[in-house]
Amino acid sequence: MLSQRSLEAFREVMRTGSVSGAAEELLISQPAVSRLIRELEERLDLRLFTRHGGRIAATPEAHEFWIEVERSFTGLKQIERAAEQIKRGQRATLSIAAAPAFAQAALPQAVAQLHAERPEFRAEFFSMTTLPVVRQVALRQCHIGFGIPTQHKFEIDVVRTGALPYRFIAPAGHPLGEKDRVSIDDLAGLDFVGFVDSTMTGRNFDRRFAKMRKPPVVKMRSYLSIVISALVLRGLGVGVIDPFTAEDHERLGGIVRPLVASEQFEYSVIKPLGEKLSPECEALVEIFEALADKHRA
Repeated sequence: MLSQRSLEAFREVMRTGSVSGAAEELLISQPAVSRLIRELEERLDLRLFTRHGGRIAATPEAHEFWIEVERSFTGLKQIERAAEQIKRGQRATLSIAAAPAFAQAALPQAVAQLHAERPEFRAEFFSMTTLPVVRQVALRQCHIGFGIPTQHKFEIDVVRTGALPYRFIAPAGHPLGEKDRVSIDDLAGLDFVGFVDSTMTGRNFDRRFAKMRKPPVVKMRSYLSIVISALVLRGLGVGVIDPFTAEDHERLGGIVRPLVASEQFEYSVIKPLGEKLSPECEALVEIFEALADKHRA
């Protein structure tokens, strides 16, 4: 097994460029550093430095090896930091990856409720599009993920799936605010703020609008529902978004109405393959589902 002390000596020689510099950093003698380097070279059966008089130069192999050593020491620092956070009670107990529609609206509500019930609960949030959500969960970088359904089901388990009705949104005072429900046909010819076609919602409604004799006029696009809401609030058109973001839109003074459409906002909750959900994860999923149930009608 490689000696931790010899790796430290190697690392400092690489960092400082000299044996004397490494000795000063490690608070040991220069001969001790040289001995540790020789022991490492013998153990690895690899020449790490060439010696010219009193000076040494790193070999190409040393530079390659240094990359791995630095990665190892970075990992050790993270472990030390984690231990310190655990000691102070500051370590996140739950790491969450979520698509923006969930990270910006539904999950903050769910996490706030969970924290109220369990004050010791701590979490880390990572907001990203669905494919990176799947990747983060598959690599076990996050305990749980919230996103739209995906075909990439290798290395993950699907915990829950569901679908919610979309909501029509408009700026304050819009004529369609007089209706109790808004249909797709009501959107004919209106200025519209839509999702980009790289999103499932964008593709679904682009296909639907393409079948209309007089489709909405798409003036702006975004992949973020919160941006679409902001543009609509500023009078740039009407839009169709998920029900979670629609709640915030209404709180900010905009109009929200049920949308009569066959299209629905689909979602899935995922976890790493074969892993058991922690009590915190299970509680979060249950709270999220309770919030979603309020929008199913």
